[in-house]
This record gives sequence, C-alpha cells and structure tokens, in this order.
Amino acid sequence: MLKPVKIIFSFITALLLLIVISVFTAYFLIDPNSYKADISAAVKEKTGRDLNFTGELRLSVFPWLGFKTGQMALSNTAGFQDQVFATIETSEIKLNLLPLLSKRIDVSRVVLDGLVLNLEKNALGENNWDSLVANNKTQQVAPTIINNEETADLSQLSILVVGGIAIENAQINWRDKTTGKQLFFRDIKLNTDAFSFDKPVSLNLTGLFENPDSTYKAAIQFSSQFIVSKNQESFVLNNSEFLATISSQNTADKSLAATLSVANVMLDKASKTVKISGVKFKADDIFVSADLSVTHLDDHYAIQGPIIMSSFNPREIMEKIGVKAPDTIDKQALTQSSLNFYLSVTENTLDLQDLSLSIDYSQIKGSARLLSFIEPAITINLTADHLDVDRYLPSAKSSVTSKLLSPLVAMAMAMATYNVPVALLSKLNLNGQLSLDSLKLNGLTFNDFHLNLNAMNGLVKAQQSAKSFYQGVYGGILDVDLRSQKTILVLDEKITHVNVESLLKDSKSKFQMTGMVDASLKLKSQGQTLDELKSSVNGDIHFLFKDTEVKDFNLQAMLNKAQVSIDVITPAQADHDLTQFSSISGSSVFANGIIHTNDLVATTAALHIKGKGSFDFNTEKLDYKLQAQLIKTAATPTSAQQLYDTPISMAVTGSLSQPSYALDVSALLTEKNKAKIAAFVDKNKEKIDSIVNKIDQKIGPGVGDLLKGLFGKH
Repeated sequence: MLKPVKIIFSFITALLLLIVISVFTAYFLIDPNSYKADISAAVKEKTGRDLNFTGELRLSVFPWLGFKTGQMALSNTAGFQDQVFATIETSEIKLNLLPLLSKRIDVSRVVLDGLVLNLEKNALGENNWDSLVANNKTQQVAPTIINNEETADLSQLSILVVGGIAIENAQINWRDKTTGKQLFFRDIKLNTDAFSFDKPVSLNLTGLFENPDSTYKAAIQFSSQFIVSKNQESFVLNNSEFLATISSQNTADKSLAATLSVANVMLDKASKTVKISGVKFKADDIFVSADLSVTHLDDHYAIQGPIIMSSFNPREIMEKIGVKAPDTIDKQALTQSSLNFYLSVTENTLDLQDLSLSIDYSQIKGSARLLSFIEPAITINLTADHLDVDRYLPSAKSSVTSKLLSPLVAMAMAMATYNVPVALLSKLNLNGQLSLDSLKLNGLTFNDFHLNLNAMNGLVKAQQSAKSFYQGVYGGILDVDLRSQKTILVLDEKITHVNVESLLKDSKSKFQMTGMVDASLKLKSQGQTLDELKSSVNGDIHFLFKDTEVKDFNLQAMLNKAQVSIDVITPAQADHDLTQFSSISGSSVFANGIIHTNDLVATTAALHIKGKGSFDFNTEKLDYKLQAQLIKTAATPTSAQQLYDTPISMAVTGSLSQPSYALDVSALLTEKNKAKIAAFVDKNKEKIDSIVNKIDQKIGPGVGDLLKGLFGKH
C-alpha cells in the first residue's frame, strides 16, 4: 500500500520540480525585449497606432509572474496634433500563479509612474481616443458570440484580489480645438488599498488643475472607500470627500477652499438606479446640502432631490476668487444670500421647484424650468415681497431724468449701458413672470407690481403693471427688436390719476408740484449704445394735470415786481409763493432726443396760459415760451371764457430740476405800446437811424440791431 503512495508522491514532486525548472529556464533563456517588435505589431494591428519602447522589458517568475516596462510611447491618431497620445516612464504588474488553480486572480500592486495623456478634440468635434474605444468594443463582442463557454468561464472567476494601484507623477492635458480651450491636470497621484470583491477599498487622489487661459488654478484632493459586489451588480462609495483649493494670480495672498463630501453613493445595475445621500458642500461661508436619487442609467436618466444652500456673503466670495464686486450705492448690498430648491434633471430638462431665494432683505419664491439643453427654452415664475433695485445701482449719481424713468425705460437703458450681448439675447427663448409686493426703482415705489417677459427669435416683449402707483395705476409695454444690426426699442406707457407731489418727492426732484396727473407716452428708438438710443428717440407724449400747485413760482408776484402797467386791474398778490392751476394739459413730440411741445395750455383762477417750447433729453435743458392772458369772464355752461386782449409773455429756462422763470419785459412793452411805438418810429425814422449808427460806431456793431428789434423792423 505504501509503494503506490510513494510512487504518486514521487511523481508529483518530479512534476513540480519540472515546472520550477521550466519557469526558471524560461526566465534565464528568454529575453522579453526580443518581443518588442511583435508587441508593437500587435498594437498596430488592433489600434492603428505605433507603440514605441525606449526602455527595457523585464520578467520575474515564481511565485509571482511579473512584468516591468521602461519608457513607452503610444502615437496619436491621424487628424490630430503631432504629438504622442500617451507616454509612461515605468510600469509594473505581478500575478500570483498558484491561485489560478482555484480560479482566483491574485495581482500584486500595479504601479504606473510618469504617465502623460494628451487628450484632444479636433475642429470636427472628434476625440483622439474614439478609435481606441471603438476597437475595444469590437474585440469584446467576438468571444461572447463565438465561444459561449469562454464567457462563462470568465464569469466563474469567483475572487479577484489586487494588492493595490499606485499612479505617480501623472499628467493629463486636454485641448479642445472647437472652442480653443485648454485644461491641464498635473502632479496626479492615485493610490488604492488591496482590492477584493465585497470588501471596502480605500482610494486617494491628488493633483493640480491649471487653465492657461485664466489666472485660476486649483489643487484637489479626493478620498473615498468603495465596494464592488462579487457579481458586479452593485457599486458603493462611502465617506467620499473632495477638497479643492482655488487660487488666482490676482489674489496671491487669498484662496478659496471648497469641500464636497458625500456620505453614501449606491449604484444598483439591476434596478438602474443610483442613490446619493448626505451630500454636503462647503466653500468659506457657503454651505450646501442635498439628498439625490438617479434613475434610468441606460438611455435616459433622471436626477432629483432637495438642495439647500445656507446663508452666505456673495461679496466676500467674489473677492476670494478675484472677481471685482460691483460698486453699489449701498455698500451692504450683496452681503447675505441663501437658496433652496427641489432639483429635477433629465437628459434634456432642468427643473427647479419650490425655489426659495433670499437676497439681502428680499425674499423670492417660485420655480424655473429649462427645456432642451441644445436650444434652451426657459420658463420662470417668481414672486417676491419687495425688491429695492436702487441698492444695487452703481454708486455714481444718476441724472435727474434717469430718476424719472419707468421700469421699462430703466430696463432698456440698462441693456445698453451694460452692453448686454445682442447675440445672446437674440437666441433667448424665455417666458417669465415676476410678481412683487413692492418694487423700488430710481426712488419710485411700485406696489402690487407684475412683469411678464417673453423673448423668442430676437423679439423681446416686456409687459409691466403696478396696481398701486402713488394713488394711481401704471402700465406699460416694451418691445425690443434685435433682428437688425441696430436694436429697435418701442415703448408704450400710461399712468392714471397719479399723485404728483408724492411722485416728485420720492424721485428727489427739486421741482415742487401738487395735484393729479394722467399721462401716456409712445416712443421709438434705435441704436447700439446708450447715447445712440437717447439721441434717436422719437414719439409723442400726452399729459393732463388737474388741481395743481406749482411751488416756488408766484406768477402774480412776478408781475407786481416788474411793475408792468396794463389796461386791466390785476388780482391781489397771493400770500404764498406758489401758483395754482386748475389744469395743465398738452402733447409733445419726441424727435432725436428733444421733446417739442406746441399746444401747452394751463388755467389759473385769473389767467389762461398757452405755450410752446422744447426739452433736450440729452442735456436736460428747458426752453419754453409762455403767453398768459387775464380772464375777463369765466366760462359758464352757456358761454365761453372771455379773455383780455393784452398778453403777458414769460420764458422758462434752466433744467428740469432747477427751472428758471422770467417775464419777457420787452415783449410786454412792445405788445402794449405796439401802435404808439410804430407811429413814433415812422415819424422819427431818420433821427433813430442816426442815433443807432452813432451807437454802433462808438460801442460796436450789433447794438443797433438790438434797438431796432425793440422798436420793430423798419
């Protein structure tokens, strides 16, 4: 019985000895470098690329079958820049032979040192790795179809153990010829613990991102633990943390540290879902948390879950990343903000529901939806308690006219002032609604304010209304046509029964006036800049003031002070420095930035005033001529108003904020004594001409013309 056992034992011993001798003989007698040409030819056949060995190949043997390479380079594919696709300084991998007998793969630590990948997209939108992926897929299909047994055998490998992966001194260079952008990922280090199925494996990654087209760079660190199931149907990431430290050459002494941590990521291939929980993002005082789920991982996908962004200081964040914060009137503007919403994303839509946005003292709620990432169509519906736009305006003082502008005009001027890209607006497809309890703009307050904004195919329409606007109402429509080289603006606005005194007070105007006003305007302008838009304004304005008092303007006092003698008895001087008007009405024409009025009519208890003149919208200068006639008999239901024949002439000049009023004394004299002066001039024409000539000789030419103008043309 012992003899057969000895024979079998001797046979096994001899067999093992033969295997050991064979392996070591192969190690000493076979030079792997002699197969470089064969390996390169095989790579050329499979990928169409050249694999060049500039370093040596080395083998190790029992119990680990090892393979170590020196420097290698894989060429780029045709149609891309003339540089290698990938290079590597050294690589090493070892495989334990004995575990293969039990269908177990035991790999020692895989080491790659000095890996450089040059990834590129050419002008046609093709990637320089596409051919590798296509060839790989082709090679993978054949074994499955041809040899089902081979596929089954591979799937029966019950255990895979890898002693770890180490990538040192790696670099990835990305160039996109379609956009001209570049991105470099340098100093990459990747290390993992020993890998086996159903056991947690630690992973650590570090590197440095650089963008040569900007001043920013980011140092990153990533750590996590992952678990792969034995049947490879589930994948889990636990306690993942991503740290990025962003710095800029413009802010060398400052940097922004951002941390993204995820408690758990679970991928289930059977149900085609991913669940992401415990997402937390922190960057200085910005803190974001989320719990997301992802479904339909094959052809379609959907991501959804709540996202909460706690209070942060936008101004400080901009300073950290080297972006200049806007110089606003209120230095405390943009110092506090928060954002919460429920996110829903598919392959072609982005939906933000239950949106809650806080900007300083304003609370905004609503929803936003984007349809199609290729040709975006945006729908926005927001409501807010109040919004003080003045806090965010530039600190430089605005002109008086800008303080009197409506929201629509302010919107149009802002587009021109800040050079909003016309090309971007032309492609905008937007349907937006905004409702505000109150809106403050240029000192004016619009209560119960509503805005409907629609944009499509280069046409933008904004409809605004305020149901409570200084005891009255406001409504307006702005049409913007971006289809031609110069932008065309068409404005149609109306205010009804608005309290003038409160309106002027809030606009900080020095002009004091009371009463109620109804007004409408229709304007059209064309241009590319703010100056062009202002100078090309054309249109018309209609206005009616009722029961109005103009303060710091006492017409009767001006007449008494001038001691003008007329043929009627003037009313007594009022005690207050103001003039009361029962109505002021008229219409104006806007032409090339100048407002022309030819039918101004105003009525007081004693005067009937007509006037005409202009207001230059560009220089804000007034130039109006008024003629007032005393009322002899007031109008009755059965008879018209009776006026005295003698007119009283006035000039209104200066600016809208500081108007200047003056009586035209020479006009009064000439009107009152026209007949007497004409007779005197005819009778003494030769003497007058002689006097005028002498004055011209002694004082200078031109004075005589003034005198002739006073006496009339003769």
